[in-house]
Amino acid sequence: MIPDDIVERVREQADIVSIVGELVKLKRVGNSFRGPCPFHQGKDPNFSVSPRGGYHCFVCHEKGDVFSFVQKRLGLDFVEAVKYVGGKSGVEVKE
Repeated sequence: MIPDDIVERVREQADIVSIVGELVKLKRVGNSFRGPCPFHQGKDPNFSVSPRGGYHCFVCHEKGDVFSFVQKRLGLDFVEAVKYVGGKSGVEVKE
């Protein structure tokens, strides 16, 4: 079990745009970033990522935070997702 304070530190330090951008081609549109949805293999920029920490698809209505994106896209459980995001964000995660 990862302590809640570590999970929150990872969440705060995570750059969701960078992490999602490794798997989805994103383009800045105003205050957010848009690209094709990786969950329904969309081709139009219906997938929106906010630097404040969330994502949403306007077609399939998939939404969540950096952890749920990594879990769903890479097939990880929550603990693995926190460790993965922590590694990308420079936060050491210990159980």
